[in-house]
Amino acid sequence: MIRIEQVMRDERNFIAISRESPFYPDGKGGQLGDRGKIGGLRVLKVEERQGLYLHYLDGELEPGEYEYEIDLERRKDIACQHTAQHILSASFLKVADLETMSFHMGEEYSTIDLNAPFVINEVIEEAEDLANEVVRKCLKVEILTLGREGSERLNLRKPVSEKAEGEVRIVKIGDFDVTPCGGFHVENTGNIGLIKILDREKVKGSLTRVYFVAGKRALRDYRRKNQILRSISSILTTSVEETEKRVTNLLEDVKKAHSKLEKMAEDFAEFLSKHLPREQICDFSVISFKGYEEVGRFLPKFLGDDEKVILVLSLEGKVEVISKGLDCPGFFEYVKRRHNTIKGGGSRDRIVLVGIDPKELMEDLRDFLS
Repeated sequence: MIRIEQVMRDERNFIAISRESPFYPDGKGGQLGDRGKIGGLRVLKVEERQGLYLHYLDGELEPGEYEYEIDLERRKDIACQHTAQHILSASFLKVADLETMSFHMGEEYSTIDLNAPFVINEVIEEAEDLANEVVRKCLKVEILTLGREGSERLNLRKPVSEKAEGEVRIVKIGDFDVTPCGGFHVENTGNIGLIKILDREKVKGSLTRVYFVAGKRALRDYRRKNQILRSISSILTTSVEETEKRVTNLLEDVKKAHSKLEKMAEDFAEFLSKHLPREQICDFSVISFKGYEEVGRFLPKFLGDDEKVILVLSLEGKVEVISKGLDCPGFFEYVKRRHNTIKGGGSRDRIVLVGIDPKELMEDLRDFLS
């Protein structure tokens, strides 16, 4: 039973507050929190604040004692990811003397931040291989509870926190890793099954963030990516082994075709610049074009230098006004006052407007110049 002392409500959920809780809180030690039910209501999140436990529920209940149910499958997954993190962090330390500065567990993947601005592929692969070797050895994972002096006599991967008081909880993975930790862990490294590094990136200027999954998450990730690869190879009518080569060849063909299209669009824009109709408004010659953006992009090259020319381009959901002689910012504000729904922006000699009919814009331009 769990005793709920008080019930509050935020904008979306009811919050059941207790002094003690069997639910592990979110974020403690970088770990995900428990989920389950209290009094038949789903637990959406658990927080620990100033010695109190806040359970975010999907419905309302009154203060009192309630039966609870913890999602044990989720807890097993959390234990799997957390032990995998210990193994992976120890592996990087042994392989390349890289220390883990922080750890975060997410619903889809987990991360560790290593104290190096970059980590080469060889180190990533070697650490991953070592971590999975530890998994295959099926080492026993022991939970030890020791006093500070006793724990400090062990060869700890990281020191006991200065904030820790009383006895210290130590997680010992065979002779491979010994680390203070208060989270969930598997009983045997073989329970993890597989540890897979997904990606890495530089963060905070001097750290490398490593993304990884373990256990069923690793299996799901492999299955999903294998399905994607097989689907792509089927679309390209080639084997999985030849897919990379096929994609590379296709990208090269696309680049060549794009270059040809750019050249054709430029040539066509040069031709159009001499044949587009013009409307004289006061001292300006207004040239309008409606068509492909690829062509419109080159028209200013052939028409934009004349200060007495205003180029109006209607291009796939937007209208561009380009002129070195027109007060473009002033015209933009004028149009905005007339049409409250338009969006856009620009610079001294070019503005872009979204949400206006080109015919209405021409009327606005005539009125603005007259």
